[in-house]
This record gives sequence, structure tokens and C-alpha cells, in this order.
Amino acid sequence: MKTMNRQRLCSAFLASILWLTTPADAADTVPGLPAYGPDKPLPLPEVSRERLPNGLELWLIRRAGLPLLSVRLAIRGGTAADDPGRQGISELLADTLASGTERHDARQIAEILQAAGAELAASAGDDGITLAVTGLTEGAREMLATLAEVALTPTFPEPEVKLAVTNKLQELLAEENDPDFMTSRVFYRTLFGDHPYHYSHPDKAAVAAVDAESLRRLHRQRFHPERALLVMVGDLPEQQMRKLASAYFGSWRSGKTTLSEIPDAPLQPASHRLQLVARKGSVQSTIRAGRPLPPADHPDYPALTVANTIFGGSFGSRLTRNIREEKGYTYSPRSSISRLAHGGLFSVQASVRNEVTAAALVEIFYELDRLATTLPTSEELQRAQRYRKGIFLLRNETAASLAGTLSAYWLKGLDIEDLRQQVSRIEAVTAEQVRQVAARYLTSRQQAVVVTGDAEAVRPQLEPLLPVEEARP
Repeated sequence: MKTMNRQRLCSAFLASILWLTTPADAADTVPGLPAYGPDKPLPLPEVSRERLPNGLELWLIRRAGLPLLSVRLAIRGGTAADDPGRQGISELLADTLASGTERHDARQIAEILQAAGAELAASAGDDGITLAVTGLTEGAREMLATLAEVALTPTFPEPEVKLAVTNKLQELLAEENDPDFMTSRVFYRTLFGDHPYHYSHPDKAAVAAVDAESLRRLHRQRFHPERALLVMVGDLPEQQMRKLASAYFGSWRSGKTTLSEIPDAPLQPASHRLQLVARKGSVQSTIRAGRPLPPADHPDYPALTVANTIFGGSFGSRLTRNIREEKGYTYSPRSSISRLAHGGLFSVQASVRNEVTAAALVEIFYELDRLATTLPTSEELQRAQRYRKGIFLLRNETAASLAGTLSAYWLKGLDIEDLRQQVSRIEAVTAEQVRQVAARYLTSRQQAVVVTGDAEAVRPQLEPLLPVEEARP
């Protein structure tokens, strides 16, 4: 955890440097400073792609240098595939995969990995479940053996499952009065309605109903080789990687898949009204605005990514300058774009003082509509492109990060070629394309809005802007 925090801090620092760097068209105005050279594409080594006879897809990348190996096993079917009323069970499945197998208990699994200089983690997202293991190449055999054992033969011991359920319930209890937690639940429900992407946090009743047998049944439903990808990136010859994959995953047998297909998410919010979540006594309001977007493979995403960076997706964005630097309404406003296999999401977030809740929302709407009706300046466009390209390259420097990106792309229905062309596609975005996608997706009238705060303090401000409807998280 500490290592991950250090990596995030380093990434954030480097990102700020990238954004603040002088734009290319201004480089020659500083005496003695040379112009920027052309940006390089992601140095992606040759990827060996094949399938084992059982249907498991392999992506193998030799990356010489550091004696490290990173492996990701991605399984299609995440929280969006959970049955209605059971959403969140995928999270508990991921939490308990390494709690015991047919051969080893949780402590023994941890000791085996520690002796091999490796670490294993599992997580569940909207579109799939991912198991990740990274360690020294000299422990590659132990890493693959343990990963296969945890993924294919978990037993979900009753005491471990009960502990995981108790911990999850305590976590939900601690979060249920958190304004971000309250806002997210209503926000996703407002955007996606009954679509499975409406899920943001598990329901307490659904968590309490989980037992060991339900996790075993879910594992049998989800974990099939023809629905899985194994990514290996590291300082090992491809032939050796292939032998390890075949040795430990080749005996994985297909079973009956009972998952239903997930439809594409709606492109319009389920409600355009302003949803007000009452939090009596709150001294600030949590604002969330946004809308659904197309699936991850839609061609508008390069321009959307650049548009979002200009609007609110970086520290030097228009939104930050407006409501943080100039008006002092909030400390850290931000916007983001999420790409998913069957849809996507644009989201704006800001926490502001009660008395400026409506004023902050007006400025958010103003900046959205300004982006949709006027062209960004050449400097804004180049800064945003340089920032996006730099962040993308930084986030894929290590074997672990590249393996994570590749498995995430696959779960979203994207391909290696999408990764290879990311930098060139960002470079090709024009100012007019930014304006067009902003007009298509980001105008204020298309956004759903959720505000969590003291209703008595903020409702009179908000009613002149939009119809206000009270909502419960």
C-alpha cells in the first residue's frame, strides 16, 4: 500500500510538471530554449498472441532489463454481471479468492509468494475480475503455480468468508454518512437507471446474504478459460512464458457459462432533474454532474479525452482556474472520463461552501457550454495533448503497469492496437474536434446533477436553476 501511494504521488508530481511545461509553439520565445522534439509512441515490444487449446488467450511480452515478471489474469464478468439484488458479490469473490485453496490456506499462500519475492492481489471492476502477481523472475514458476492455484481451486473457507462479509459491512457502515458515498450512489442510479452500471457500492442486505457456497457457485459460473486472458510481461523468453502458462493453466477445463449478455448502457441520463440528497448540518455541498457515454471502442474518445483535459481533467484546466483560482469556491474541482465495455461516463466533481453551491454549479455549466461553442486556443490544445500523452507514457513504463493496462483494455473490448495508437490519436485531435465532441456530449443541458448537502441551506439557491427532486442514497 505504501509503495502504491508513493507511485501515485510520483505520478501526480510528474503530471503537474507535464502540464506546466511551456507549450511547443511558445518554446522559441525563450532565448536559448530549443523547440520540442516530436513525441514518441509508446515503446510497446512485440506481443506474442495465441490461445491454449482450452480457449485461454495469452498475451506475452518480453521486456528485458529488470529481473521482474508481472502477470495478470483477467476474467470477463464483474459487478455488472452480478444478479439483481446481489451486486457487490463479485467484490467479495475477489476479496476471498486467496483465502484458501484445495492445497494451502491463506497464510501458506502468502508465505509461498513472499519466499518467491512476489505479491498477489485480486480486484473486481464493472467488466471483470483481475488477479495480479508481480515478483522476481527467478520465482516465476512459484508465481504462476500460485496464481493458477488461487484462480482455479479456491475453496472459500467459511471462517474467511464470514470475516470478509463482516469487514465489508463495517466498511459500509463507516461510509454511509460520507457525502461522496451518498452522492455516488444517487449519481450512478440517476445516470444509468436499471442498467447494471448503476452499481457504485454494495447494498448491506446483499453483502449480508453472501456465504461460502454462494461464492463457490459464482466462481463456477465465471471462471472459464474461454472467458479469460493471461498477460505476462517481464524479463523472460517468450518460450519460457508459454511453457509456464501451458503447465499451470493448460489443464483448466471449460464449463457451462451461465452469464447473460450485458446490453449497452443508455446514452441519456435516467433523469435530467437535479437530485438533492439531504445531509442536515453539512457546512459544504458535494456536487456531481455528468452523463453516460458510448462504449470504450467508440471513435470519439481521443477527442473527448482532450476536451475533458481542457475542461477539468488536469490541474491547469479551465474549471480549476475558474472556481478554484479566481473565485475560491473549492480546493480541488475535477472532471473525468471512464471507458467501459458497454458504455462510459463523464463526471464533474466539486465540494464547495454552502453559500456558493448554486454559483459553483453555474460556473460548471458556463465552462461546459463555452467548450461546446468556442474553439480552444492553440496553447490550450497543445498543453492538453502533451499532458495526455505524457501521462499515458508514464503510466505504462513498468512491466506491472503495462500488464495492467493490457488486461484492462481487453476487459473493455479494446485491443493491443488501441494501446499502440493512443499517442498518435491524441496528437491528431484538432480544436474543431474538441468543440464538436463537447457540443455532442458535454453541454450543460445534457448533464444530470446530484448535490449532497444541507437542504435548507442550498435548496433555495438551486430551485431557480433546475427542477429539484429529493433523493435518498
